[in-house]
This record gives sequence, structure tokens and C-alpha cells, in this order.
Amino acid sequence: MASKVPDTSENMEICKKFCGPCPTFKPNQLNEHPPMALFCSRGQSAKPAEEITDNGCNCFGCGVFQNYKLGGGWFCIYGAEGKKA
Repeated sequence: MASKVPDTSENMEICKKFCGPCPTFKPNQLNEHPPMALFCSRGQSAKPAEEITDNGCNCFGCGVFQNYKLGGGWFCIYGAEGKKA
């Protein structure tokens, strides 16, 4: 069962390693729209979802994703609950 991801500096450091090279994050300039990273904890980007081009998701390989047994992915678009199947 997934647990809530704490918004900590440790989790942010892990997150940056995966959001930085993410194929969706950079091309959509999600670093310019709050919360800018750690979307699995902070929620989806303030950039409207219809303006985000989905180019793939790096969350599945992230240590935060694994440590908190998250599901879904694409947290930047869909928020802390992730993409529903």
C-alpha cells in the first residue's frame, strides 16, 4: 500500500535526479510552474494539464517512488495520486 510522501529535503534531492532528465519535465518547462518538483508529495504542476505534452515518465525508477510504494506515475500532470489506469 502506498504511503504519503513527506515533503523533505532528502526526498527533493532524490527527486531532482529523476525530474531533471525526465522527458516530460524539461520540454514542458515544469520547473517554471509551482510546485516545480516532488509532485508525488506536493501535487500536480500549476501548468494546465492540457498544455503539458506527455513524453514519458521517469517516476517509476525514482527512489521516492520505490520507498513509498507509489503507483500511477505522471505526478506532475495528475497530482499526488498519479495517473490512474
